[in-house]
Amino acid sequence: MDNLRREFDAAWADFRTLDSLRLIPDTLESEWTRARDTYLAFLISLDDPAAVSHLRNLVRQIETIPGVEPYPEDYWHITIKGIGFEVPNAARPDDLRGSEVQRIAKTARAVFATQPAFEVRLGLAGGFPEVVIAEVWDSLPVRDLNCRLLEAAPGLIRYPFDGPYFLPHVSIARFASDERLTGLKGTLSRLRQSPPGPAFTVREVHFIRAQLSERTPSFQTIETYALTTDN
Repeated sequence: MDNLRREFDAAWADFRTLDSLRLIPDTLESEWTRARDTYLAFLISLDDPAAVSHLRNLVRQIETIPGVEPYPEDYWHITIKGIGFEVPNAARPDDLRGSEVQRIAKTARAVFATQPAFEVRLGLAGGFPEVVIAEVWDSLPVRDLNCRLLEAAPGLIRYPFDGPYFLPHVSIARFASDERLTGLKGTLSRLRQSPPGPAFTVREVHFIRAQLSERTPSFQTIETYALTTDN
């Protein structure tokens, strides 16, 4: 936890210096998407009752701030690795044909088959330029899985935040406006004085398609991987 805590503190310090946020239209219509709308990722769903209750409380503290748009509960997740866009004709480094998607799903089976179930803890509220987050503490296994997927499938797109820089989190809101950025920073600062959230056990990982639109992305599960247990 110690190393990740320093990294989360550094991310929070960066957020406090922001003069503007990355708003919803930028995330949907940016150079990153380039009119593509089917994104693939490995992720951990958030369905632990205590964790969900903690996130609900965080959302209640920020949802009345103008320009802050909470994500619905069925969107809450911890990303392990973003894979790229599924397209009929691959032309960019992060484009994937259907046959490549199945190959990646098969490769991932070997990675997750040897991964024991592990415990993580929801940490403090924070922010990135695009989203309000809940930090995920004790989450080095998540970062390790990110690295192992990159090693197992060398052709996977490597984002600047992957590998040793990957910082596990739960996105709980995005931004429609930054007119109340100062107030948002103040609210998050107060929330960071509260105790962290509960711990819970991660027992499975999902490979999903995220359908991007002006609404919150919707998920379709391609495959579910059960982590190993002693039972």
